Amino acid sequence: MLDYPPMRVMLTGGGTGGHVFPLLAVVKKLREARPECEFRWFGSARIEAKLVPESGIEGTFVPFTFSYRRMSIGALWYYLRTLPAWIIGLPFWLALRDLRRFRPDIVLSSGGYVSAPMLLAARMAGVPYCLLEINAVPGRVTAVFAPHARRVYCATGRIAAQLQRAAAGALVVSGYPADIKRAEAPHLRKTWGLPEELPLVVIVGGSAGAEAINRLAAEAFSEPEFVSRVGGRMAILHQLGREPGAAEFAAFSGWEHYRAIAFDPQIAQLYPKAALYIGRAGAAAIGELIAARLPAILIPYPHHADRQQYANAETLAEMSAAEILEERVPKSAGRLRELVEDIALGDRGAAMRACFGKLPQEGAKVIAGDILNCLEARL
Repeated sequence: MLDYPPMRVMLTGGGTGGHVFPLLAVVKKLREARPECEFRWFGSARIEAKLVPESGIEGTFVPFTFSYRRMSIGALWYYLRTLPAWIIGLPFWLALRDLRRFRPDIVLSSGGYVSAPMLLAARMAGVPYCLLEINAVPGRVTAVFAPHARRVYCATGRIAAQLQRAAAGALVVSGYPADIKRAEAPHLRKTWGLPEELPLVVIVGGSAGAEAINRLAAEAFSEPEFVSRVGGRMAILHQLGREPGAAEFAAFSGWEHYRAIAFDPQIAQLYPKAALYIGRAGAAAIGELIAARLPAILIPYPHHADRQQYANAETLAEMSAAEILEERVPKSAGRLRELVEDIALGDRGAAMRACFGKLPQEGAKVIAGDILNCLEARL
């Protein structure tokens, strides 16, 4: 067995699960290939501050964040609270401190504004960095730092086509990175009291809450005739993004096999054996659906200025692997019921699952292998 020297990888990105779970999927593949790899994370005090330490990675999680918002009275107050720390450069100095102490061989970013200070520090210190972009509309941080990146890993060719300012040879179409443990599904079903013999519908209201989806699901699934016809023929796991309340249990009272949870990072491990996903079209969710080959009803977030979730959803809808449903149109609850019955209980689900064969499946493995090749070339 070859004795490889330790490799240090600085990870940066966060704010949402879409910036965290893909990086953790790459970390898993790097650990499998090179157990001696060392990791550290630079992120915000949001979802990554909990999930990253649970994965055995230490990090710096700055207690202030930033996100672009359209100007309003509320946004003005937000900017007054958040901009001072950025104006004095505090995030950059914290990133530079981490960089000098950890001395990484490479920096890998999944985007989000919190990654910008670390990428700037890496650029100034001469540390090579790689970018991971899985959103159909590339983020601002990716666009700014792409010209000097060692690699820009793009989930699809359509994403790569929007990043032509990257250096020659830097763009790599990798596929979506996602960590799906197919053996976990039966165990998790038992944990949540979900019978294995029934088709499973997973409703994801969002790790930080997506109340519009929760309300739409409650309206659709509480219709008496629908409950009477299919209520005993499928199981439902509903992640609300908050603690379940009386309203949810009242709306789903006719469903014998309904389970409601606040949030569980393991929920995607159910996808390979599920019948249908209902939820937002964040880039990380798209990657998990592709890895699990799970048919989906995607309800894109309608308030992004660049409509990025619509573009993400189209990746699957154009291949007939998903349906796009608007949350704010008349009769959307009725349309949701039709699709649920058609996909989860009818023949359409199998046809949609077969369509995933058109998409690359091993994004995390591709990225990890290429990073190791880059690092070993420098030794």
